[in-house]
Formats: sequence, C-alpha cells, structure tokens
Amino acid sequence: MNSKLTLSARTFLLATVALLGLYAYTDEPKIQASIYPLQQVVGQPIRYVDSTMQAEDWHWEFGNGQEARREKGLFTYFKPGTYLIRLTVNESTSKTFTVVIKPKPVSNSENAIVRIQGPKSGFEEEKLVFTAVGGQAKQFTWRFGASGQVDSREQTAIYSYPREENYGRPRRYTVELMTDVTKYPIQQQVTIYRGYNKFDPPIDSLDLISGDIRQRLQFIADGRPFNNNYNYLLQKYLCNHNNTLVRTNGTKANDFYSYCMGLQFDRGVRIDAVSIASDTLTSCVVRLDVTQHK
Repeated sequence: MNSKLTLSARTFLLATVALLGLYAYTDEPKIQASIYPLQQVVGQPIRYVDSTMQAEDWHWEFGNGQEARREKGLFTYFKPGTYLIRLTVNESTSKTFTVVIKPKPVSNSENAIVRIQGPKSGFEEEKLVFTAVGGQAKQFTWRFGASGQVDSREQTAIYSYPREENYGRPRRYTVELMTDVTKYPIQQQVTIYRGYNKFDPPIDSLDLISGDIRQRLQFIADGRPFNNNYNYLLQKYLCNHNNTLVRTNGTKANDFYSYCMGLQFDRGVRIDAVSIASDTLTSCVVRLDVTQHK
C-alpha cells in the first residue's frame, strides 16, 4: 500500500515539474532591455541593448522611421524632439521607451555675435516678429526698409509691411539691426508676398490648425503609427513642449505626452473637436481643449 502511494506521489511530482517546465518554456518572455542615456544631444549616440531570456528575434523602432534588427547597438538622432522607441521580441512581446533629444548647446563664439532671429518671408499686413539674440547687447535700433526711418528700439520688434494695391509681385526688403556692441548693421533679407484678396472669403487659420490636430489625434486613437503622428504634432504646433496642457471634455487634464500615450490604447475613441490656445509671440500651442466620446 505504502509503495503504491509513494509511486503515485512520485508520478504526480514528475508531472507537475514537467508542466511547470513546459509553461516556463512556452510563456512569453518578459523583456529585459535598456536604453541609455534617455536624454541626449543631437548628433550624439544612444546605446540600446536587450538581454531577454529565450529571445531570438529583435525589432527596434526608433520613432523616426528607422529600424534595427539586432540585439544591441548604437543609434544617433539628428533632430531634437521626444521619440518613442519600441522593442518587439520574438514578434510577440513589446516594450516602449521614451528618449528626449536636445538641441546642441550654443557655443561661446556663437553667443558672442548678435544675430537676427526672424522670418525670411511673410505677407502684407501680417505681424512678423524679429528678435536680436546673442552678443549681450542692451540697445537696439531696427529698420525694416519700408518706412525709411527707425521702426523700433526694442530687443523684440513686431512689424507689419503695408499693403500696396497696385503691386502684385513679391517685394524684397532689407531688415537692419544696429546695437551698442556692433560696429555695422546686421542685415537680413525678407520677401513679402501680396496678401489675400480682400474680396476672397476669410480663412481662419486657427480652424485649419485645430482640424489638422484633430485628424492626427484621431489617427493615434485608430491605432495608426504613433510616433509619426505624435512627433508631427509635437514639432509642428507645440514647439517640442510635450508637457503642454490637454483638457478633455472640459474636466480631465493631462500633459500632451500622457494624453497621447493613453489615447493609443483607448480604442474606439472619436475625436469630435479640438480648440487651441497659442502664445501670441511664438505661435506655439500652449493648451488643447479636446471633445471626444466612445
């Protein structure tokens, strides 16, 4: 009797061990991977490496359209921004990392020279913003070439070129900036195009921007490529500020990055409307109000 019980116990134990081994072998591996540093400067490499048990196939997606199919290596970004890197192991298990790529710091020699930061083109009667950067200047004199006189004495000048009714071709003006640390004026050419015909129906640029943002958010909600749509919005409208406020249905609030990350997994969401608030000086979107439903 005892021998039969012992044999049964041994058989049960062996079967249990075999099942556990089979489960461990067939269970999807938990990804053990790392990327460092998670903050890097444009042109400097990041290192990626995976040490997942039973891994036989690797697919790294770097958020800018480039990929790699190796266990480890180096990768370099050449544009600043926030990138989502996804690693898929054995074509079944995935893990996502966030990397922030910063612009190269301005060297001392570049910072010692006064430069004009402003648009190279614009429309008649459009408010154009020009700023003097670098050089530690304290006095500024701007001439925008249309009035024939000094137009501003501020470090940041806002100027609108006048409309000329009988002139249809683009006009070129020379913007001149003189400071207390420069011997000669700094110059920049600007091309001014004829404004919209006054008989044309008005075009609300904010509506165009809101519509574009709504469409891209819907793409994310529909499961289309996340990085392409996220980085498009981040770079084109948010000036790479991933902590921009997003308010949903007038109540709940998230930063832009967290909102988009949640949106990609919350399937079935329909984006009804988007309204925006922009910085009047930089034109960067500083708040999104999103109306959505399921």
